[in-house]
Amino acid sequence: MQEIFELQRRLNVYTLKNIGLDFEEILSDSEQKPVWIENYRKALSAELAELVREVEENGFESHNGRVEIVDMLHFLVSLSHLVDVQPSEVAFAHSSANGATFADCVVKCFLALDELQNSVKWKWWAKGGGFKEDKARGAVLHLWSCFDDACGLFQMGFDQLKSFYMAKNKVNFQRQDQHYNEDTKTEADNQGLAKHL
Repeated sequence: MQEIFELQRRLNVYTLKNIGLDFEEILSDSEQKPVWIENYRKALSAELAELVREVEENGFESHNGRVEIVDMLHFLVSLSHLVDVQPSEVAFAHSSANGATFADCVVKCFLALDELQNSVKWKWWAKGGGFKEDKARGAVLHLWSCFDDACGLFQMGFDQLKSFYMAKNKVNFQRQDQHYNEDTKTEADNQGLAKHL
């Protein structure tokens, strides 16, 4: 897991540098950290929604479902960097869903995402609040438990997850080099990831 954390940090540094930001500075900036927790939380929520759609349409044998799992991993590791969750703290059962159904897993994940959202001051109309780092850290650890369940449902052990992540990480660097944007985005580059299953 340590290698995945390091590769994701490099990708975040590279990606944010391309838009004029410094990921390392964000990690230590008490005002920017909650903003980026919310950014990565939204991205993880979107990937979870895409996973739900994929399972509904194609079931658990879907190649693209595994791509969505790995996309979720990118944002979960990014959140871990922001709240100082270390690779050694991440529990990964490697092969089972721990008795969870997909619906259970999705609900648990959305509740953890809500817990994370509530750790930052997102209700602009309310007084008080503020960033609650301990609550954010707890929510990210909760998300790791949800992620473990999702991997189990897709029967993705750690070795397969890591192989898939490494390949997708390369794709993400290539996307940055090719000035990736929403208008030109395709999923064609994800198709080559099938050999890592």
